[in-house]
Amino acid sequence: MTPGATLRKLMTADELPMLPGCHDALGARLIEEAGFPAAYISGFCLATSYGKPDVGIMTMSEVVEESGRIAASVRIPVVVDADTGYGGALNIRETVREMERAGLGGLHLEDQKLPKRCGALAGKELVDDEEMTFRLRVAREARRSEDFVIIARTDAMTLFGVDEVVRRCRMMEKAGADAVMVVSLATPQELATVATCVKIPTIYVAAETVRPMYTARQLKEFGFGMALYPLSLIMASAGIQARLLRTMRETGTTEGMIPEMMKFSDVGALVGTLDAARYEADLLKVG
Repeated sequence: MTPGATLRKLMTADELPMLPGCHDALGARLIEEAGFPAAYISGFCLATSYGKPDVGIMTMSEVVEESGRIAASVRIPVVVDADTGYGGALNIRETVREMERAGLGGLHLEDQKLPKRCGALAGKELVDDEEMTFRLRVAREARRSEDFVIIARTDAMTLFGVDEVVRRCRMMEKAGADAVMVVSLATPQELATVATCVKIPTIYVAAETVRPMYTARQLKEFGFGMALYPLSLIMASAGIQARLLRTMRETGTTEGMIPEMMKFSDVGALVGTLDAARYEADLLKVG
């Protein structure tokens, strides 16, 4: 089964699939090791890992290269944030083709104008229905396999409210999106309204410290087909790294932080160090 086909199956499963976000292959390995059925590459986290703000300055080539590396490191399907497609029709076409070739199971395109901004930032502007319909048509025509998932994302919630979100989701469904993704939902009423406003799967986006949190069971009861957790790993990682550095600076040692660390041997096992050693040993035996 292709990565895209697996994603489609997950979005209609009885149990809500939770996709933690990652920005590198190590994070993807951790997600897979923890038993999650798929992983998500967050544009915010990827830009942050490069030491850049999420304001549309990451190039398509940078995102494709890192996304391909992440997808190749795991057996589970991976979804990637492709912003607006990085330009016009030719850019969107190339983005879809390169992401599919790199082994991704799907991507999402948003309805922001260029230059795009992180959904949590002020100053966003959205394109009209005609432009978003055009983007989705180009994306659908560019993919080589119908399995590859094209997700349409809207940032309308903070700008115009839930009624406009619903209208845009229905427009995106009509334009051929395989699923719709809505950011900045907060109240139970907003979630219930959006989750069932279209016949295609709806995707919830969690935002710890920014929006109220809901369990996977609650989200499934609302009617969502998938939930993304873009910020979880990078915020946890940044938090513990900052605390370790403060402790090291203040105490002159990292000893007090050892209980928070994964063992050296476990890190090696996670990335396949032992498997590599066994493989080489087996080759020597055969030779």
